[in-house]
Amino acid sequence: MNGQTVFNLNIFFDESGKNSSDRPHLMGALAIPEEIYLRSEIEDLNQIIRNKKLHWVDYKGDSRERNTIWKIIKQMMNYQELIKMNVFNYDQTIIKMNARDFTDVDPSLFFSSIYMKLPERIVYGLLRKFGTHLQVNTHIFIEDAEEYRKKEVQLAETLPKQLNVQAIYRGENYKIKSSKYVPKQQQVGLETIDLLLGMIRTIIKNSGFNNSEGSRKNREQVSLVIKLLKDSNFHSFLKNIKYYEWSNTYELNELDFNNYLNHL
Repeated sequence: MNGQTVFNLNIFFDESGKNSSDRPHLMGALAIPEEIYLRSEIEDLNQIIRNKKLHWVDYKGDSRERNTIWKIIKQMMNYQELIKMNVFNYDQTIIKMNARDFTDVDPSLFFSSIYMKLPERIVYGLLRKFGTHLQVNTHIFIEDAEEYRKKEVQLAETLPKQLNVQAIYRGENYKIKSSKYVPKQQQVGLETIDLLLGMIRTIIKNSGFNNSEGSRKNREQVSLVIKLLKDSNFHSFLKNIKYYEWSNTYELNELDFNNYLNHL
Protein backbone atom coordinates (compact mmCIF):
# COMPACT_ATOMS: atom_id res chain seq x y z
CA MET A 1 0.00 0.00 0.00
CA ASN A 2 1.15 3.56 -0.73
CA GLY A 3 2.95 5.35 2.06
CA GLN A 4 3.78 2.15 3.96
CA THR A 5 7.20 0.87 4.90
CA VAL A 6 7.75 -2.84 4.22
CA PHE A 7 8.87 -4.76 7.30
CA ASN A 8 9.95 -8.40 6.90
CA LEU A 9 9.34 -10.74 9.82
CA ASN A 10 10.26 -14.37 10.44
CA ILE A 11 8.12 -16.42 12.83
CA PHE A 12 9.22 -19.78 14.23
CA PHE A 13 6.65 -22.22 15.65
CA ASP A 14 7.17 -25.25 17.91
CA GLU A 15 5.89 -27.15 20.96
CA SER A 16 7.22 -28.65 24.16
CA GLY A 17 5.73 -31.67 25.92
CA LYS A 18 3.34 -32.48 23.08
CA ASN A 19 3.90 -36.25 23.24
CA SER A 20 4.16 -36.41 27.01
CA SER A 21 1.47 -37.40 29.51
CA ASP A 22 3.26 -35.09 31.92
CA ARG A 23 1.96 -31.53 31.99
CA PRO A 24 2.45 -28.80 31.02
CA HIS A 25 1.89 -28.90 27.26
CA LEU A 26 3.31 -25.77 25.68
CA MET A 27 2.92 -24.25 22.25
CA GLY A 28 4.75 -21.13 21.20
CA ALA A 29 6.09 -18.89 18.48
CA LEU A 30 9.08 -16.57 18.23
CA ALA A 31 9.05 -13.48 15.99
CA ILE A 32 12.41 -12.17 14.77
CA PRO A 33 12.76 -9.26 12.33
CA GLU A 34 14.38 -10.55 9.16
CA GLU A 35 16.96 -7.76 9.27
CA ILE A 36 18.17 -9.18 12.59
CA TYR A 37 17.94 -12.80 11.51
CA LEU A 38 20.14 -12.22 8.46
CA ARG A 39 22.98 -10.66 10.42
CA SER A 40 26.32 -12.44 10.25
CA GLU A 41 26.40 -13.36 13.95
CA ILE A 42 23.04 -15.15 13.59
CA GLU A 43 24.19 -16.90 10.44
CA ASP A 44 27.21 -18.09 12.42
CA LEU A 45 24.76 -19.77 14.81
CA ASN A 46 23.09 -21.47 11.85
CA GLN A 47 26.44 -23.01 10.97
CA ILE A 48 26.87 -24.24 14.54
CA ILE A 49 23.49 -25.98 14.77
CA ARG A 50 24.00 -27.73 11.45
CA ASN A 51 26.94 -29.55 13.01
CA LYS A 52 25.37 -30.17 16.43
CA LYS A 53 21.94 -31.67 17.11
CA LEU A 54 20.21 -29.94 20.02
CA HIS A 55 17.01 -30.70 21.88
CA TRP A 56 16.32 -29.36 25.35
CA VAL A 57 14.50 -32.52 26.44
CA ASP A 58 17.72 -34.50 25.88
CA TYR A 59 20.07 -32.12 27.70
CA LYS A 60 21.75 -33.86 30.64
CA GLY A 61 24.68 -31.57 31.37
CA ASP A 62 27.07 -32.37 28.52
CA SER A 63 29.60 -29.51 28.46
CA ARG A 64 29.64 -29.19 24.66
CA GLU A 65 25.85 -29.02 24.51
CA ARG A 66 25.84 -26.54 27.38
CA ASN A 67 28.30 -24.28 25.61
CA THR A 68 26.28 -24.41 22.38
CA ILE A 69 23.00 -23.66 24.17
CA TRP A 70 24.67 -20.86 26.09
CA LYS A 71 26.07 -19.32 22.90
CA ILE A 72 22.72 -19.45 21.07
CA ILE A 73 20.70 -17.95 23.90
CA LYS A 74 23.24 -15.24 24.75
CA GLN A 75 23.61 -14.19 21.11
CA MET A 76 19.87 -14.12 20.47
CA MET A 77 19.24 -12.20 23.67
CA ASN A 78 21.43 -9.37 22.42
CA TYR A 79 18.32 -8.48 20.41
CA GLN A 80 15.76 -9.30 23.10
CA GLU A 81 14.05 -5.91 22.81
CA LEU A 82 13.30 -6.61 19.12
CA ILE A 83 12.20 -10.25 19.50
CA LYS A 84 8.69 -11.23 20.61
CA MET A 85 7.39 -14.54 21.94
CA ASN A 86 3.92 -15.93 22.64
CA VAL A 87 3.44 -19.07 24.74
CA PHE A 88 0.25 -21.06 25.37
CA ASN A 89 0.07 -23.54 28.23
CA TYR A 90 -2.95 -25.71 27.40
CA ASP A 91 -4.47 -28.80 28.96
CA GLN A 92 -4.34 -31.48 26.27
CA THR A 93 -6.30 -33.97 28.35
CA ILE A 94 -9.33 -31.66 28.48
CA ILE A 95 -9.31 -31.21 24.70
CA LYS A 96 -9.09 -34.98 24.26
CA MET A 97 -11.95 -35.53 26.69
CA ASN A 98 -14.16 -32.91 25.00
CA ALA A 99 -13.38 -34.32 21.55
CA ARG A 100 -14.67 -37.77 22.56
CA ASP A 101 -18.22 -36.47 22.34
CA PHE A 102 -17.64 -35.77 18.63
CA THR A 103 -16.06 -39.03 17.52
CA ASP A 104 -19.32 -40.09 15.86
CA VAL A 105 -19.24 -36.88 13.80
CA ASP A 106 -15.53 -36.43 13.08
CA PRO A 107 -12.82 -38.51 14.84
CA SER A 108 -10.13 -36.05 13.70
CA LEU A 109 -11.45 -33.16 15.80
CA PHE A 110 -8.93 -33.74 18.60
CA PHE A 111 -5.99 -32.92 16.32
CA SER A 112 -7.94 -30.21 14.54
CA SER A 113 -8.82 -28.52 17.82
CA ILE A 114 -5.18 -28.33 18.86
CA TYR A 115 -3.35 -27.74 15.60
CA MET A 116 -5.74 -25.51 13.71
CA LYS A 117 -7.05 -23.10 16.33
CA LEU A 118 -4.20 -22.69 18.83
CA PRO A 119 -1.34 -22.03 16.33
CA GLU A 120 -3.48 -19.40 14.61
CA ARG A 121 -4.07 -17.54 17.88
CA ILE A 122 -0.43 -17.80 18.90
CA VAL A 123 0.95 -16.42 15.63
CA TYR A 124 -1.79 -13.79 15.26
CA GLY A 125 -0.78 -12.37 18.62
CA LEU A 126 2.67 -11.64 17.18
CA LEU A 127 1.29 -9.88 14.10
CA ARG A 128 -1.43 -7.58 15.36
CA LYS A 129 -1.16 -3.85 16.08
CA PHE A 130 1.97 -3.08 14.09
CA GLY A 131 0.57 0.28 13.01
CA THR A 132 -0.84 1.71 9.82
CA HIS A 133 2.49 2.80 8.35
CA LEU A 134 4.01 -0.70 8.20
CA GLN A 135 3.32 -3.55 5.82
CA VAL A 136 4.51 -6.66 7.63
CA ASN A 137 5.54 -9.40 5.18
CA THR A 138 5.76 -12.59 7.21
CA HIS A 139 7.47 -15.94 6.68
CA ILE A 140 6.50 -18.80 9.00
CA PHE A 141 8.84 -21.68 9.81
CA ILE A 142 7.32 -24.78 11.43
CA GLU A 143 9.39 -27.61 12.83
CA ASP A 144 8.80 -30.61 10.60
CA ALA A 145 6.69 -33.05 12.60
CA GLU A 146 4.15 -35.74 11.77
CA GLU A 147 1.38 -34.04 13.74
CA TYR A 148 1.49 -30.96 11.54
CA ARG A 149 1.48 -32.90 8.27
CA LYS A 150 -1.59 -35.00 9.08
CA LYS A 151 -4.31 -34.76 6.47
CA GLU A 152 -6.74 -33.26 8.98
CA VAL A 153 -4.23 -30.57 10.00
CA GLN A 154 -1.77 -29.64 7.19
CA LEU A 155 -0.56 -26.77 9.32
CA ALA A 156 1.83 -25.16 6.84
CA GLU A 157 -0.98 -24.99 4.28
CA THR A 158 -3.91 -23.93 6.49
CA LEU A 159 -2.17 -21.47 8.82
CA PRO A 160 -1.36 -18.81 6.16
CA LYS A 161 -4.91 -18.79 4.85
CA GLN A 162 -6.44 -18.49 8.32
CA LEU A 163 -4.10 -15.65 9.26
CA ASN A 164 -4.52 -13.76 5.99
CA VAL A 165 -8.31 -13.94 6.44
CA GLN A 166 -7.82 -12.48 9.93
CA ALA A 167 -5.76 -9.65 8.44
CA ILE A 168 -8.50 -8.83 5.94
CA TYR A 169 -11.48 -8.71 8.28
CA ARG A 170 -9.60 -7.16 11.22
CA GLY A 171 -7.82 -4.59 9.06
CA GLU A 172 -4.33 -5.61 10.17
CA ASN A 173 -1.30 -4.64 8.07
CA TYR A 174 0.41 -8.00 7.77
CA LYS A 175 0.55 -10.58 5.03
CA ILE A 176 1.71 -14.20 5.29
CA LYS A 177 4.02 -14.60 2.32
CA SER A 178 5.18 -18.16 3.00
CA SER A 179 4.85 -21.02 5.47
CA LYS A 180 6.91 -24.19 5.43
CA TYR A 181 8.09 -27.19 7.41
CA VAL A 182 11.77 -27.18 8.31
CA PRO A 183 13.78 -30.18 9.60
CA LYS A 184 15.93 -29.96 12.71
CA GLN A 185 19.39 -28.38 12.39
CA GLN A 186 18.40 -26.06 9.54
CA GLN A 187 17.19 -22.85 11.16
CA VAL A 188 18.56 -21.45 14.42
CA GLY A 189 15.24 -19.70 14.95
CA LEU A 190 13.57 -23.09 15.34
CA GLU A 191 16.36 -24.34 17.59
CA THR A 192 15.90 -21.22 19.72
CA ILE A 193 12.14 -21.63 20.14
CA ASP A 194 12.73 -25.31 21.01
CA LEU A 195 15.22 -24.32 23.71
CA LEU A 196 13.09 -21.47 25.06
CA LEU A 197 9.93 -23.57 25.29
CA GLY A 198 11.89 -26.37 26.95
CA MET A 199 13.34 -23.93 29.47
CA ILE A 200 9.94 -22.39 30.16
CA ARG A 201 8.52 -25.87 30.74
CA THR A 202 11.41 -26.62 33.11
CA ILE A 203 10.73 -23.38 35.01
CA ILE A 204 7.00 -24.12 35.35
CA LYS A 205 7.58 -27.70 36.53
CA ASN A 206 10.25 -26.73 39.06
CA SER A 207 8.91 -23.46 40.48
CA GLY A 208 8.74 -23.63 44.26
CA PHE A 209 10.73 -26.87 44.52
CA ASN A 210 14.24 -27.66 45.62
CA ASN A 211 16.29 -28.03 42.43
CA SER A 212 18.40 -30.70 44.07
CA GLU A 213 15.44 -33.06 43.76
CA GLY A 214 14.59 -35.23 40.77
CA SER A 215 16.75 -36.83 38.11
CA ARG A 216 20.21 -35.71 37.13
CA LYS A 217 18.79 -34.46 33.82
CA ASN A 218 16.27 -32.31 35.65
CA ARG A 219 18.93 -30.93 38.00
CA GLU A 220 21.22 -30.07 35.09
CA GLN A 221 18.41 -28.38 33.19
CA VAL A 222 17.37 -26.31 36.21
CA SER A 223 21.01 -25.42 36.92
CA LEU A 224 21.57 -24.13 33.38
CA VAL A 225 18.36 -22.10 33.41
CA ILE A 226 19.32 -20.47 36.71
CA LYS A 227 22.77 -19.58 35.34
CA LEU A 228 21.24 -18.12 32.18
CA LEU A 229 18.77 -16.06 34.22
CA LYS A 230 21.71 -14.18 35.70
CA ASP A 231 22.06 -12.59 32.27
CA SER A 232 19.90 -9.45 32.40
CA ASN A 233 18.88 -9.73 28.73
CA PHE A 234 17.61 -13.29 29.12
CA HIS A 235 15.82 -12.52 32.38
CA SER A 236 14.16 -9.46 30.86
CA PHE A 237 13.08 -11.42 27.79
CA LEU A 238 11.42 -14.22 29.79
CA LYS A 239 9.83 -11.74 32.16
CA ASN A 240 8.14 -9.99 29.24
CA ILE A 241 6.92 -12.92 27.13
CA LYS A 242 3.20 -13.08 26.46
CA TYR A 243 2.20 -16.13 28.48
CA TYR A 244 -1.31 -17.65 28.53
CA GLU A 245 -2.88 -20.61 30.27
CA TRP A 246 -6.00 -22.49 29.11
CA SER A 247 -7.88 -25.27 30.86
CA ASN A 248 -11.56 -25.43 29.94
CA THR A 249 -12.72 -21.85 29.62
CA TYR A 250 -13.87 -19.66 26.76
CA GLU A 251 -11.08 -17.14 27.32
CA LEU A 252 -7.34 -17.57 27.53
CA ASN A 253 -5.88 -16.28 30.77
CA GLU A 254 -2.86 -14.03 30.31
CA LEU A 255 -0.54 -14.38 33.27
CA ASP A 256 2.64 -12.67 34.42
CA PHE A 257 5.38 -15.22 33.75
CA ASN A 258 7.60 -13.39 36.20
CA ASN A 259 5.63 -15.12 38.97
CA TYR A 260 7.17 -18.44 37.89
CA LEU A 261 10.64 -16.91 37.65
CA ASN A 262 10.40 -15.58 41.18
CA HIS A 263 9.76 -19.07 42.57
CA LEU A 264 12.34 -21.08 40.66
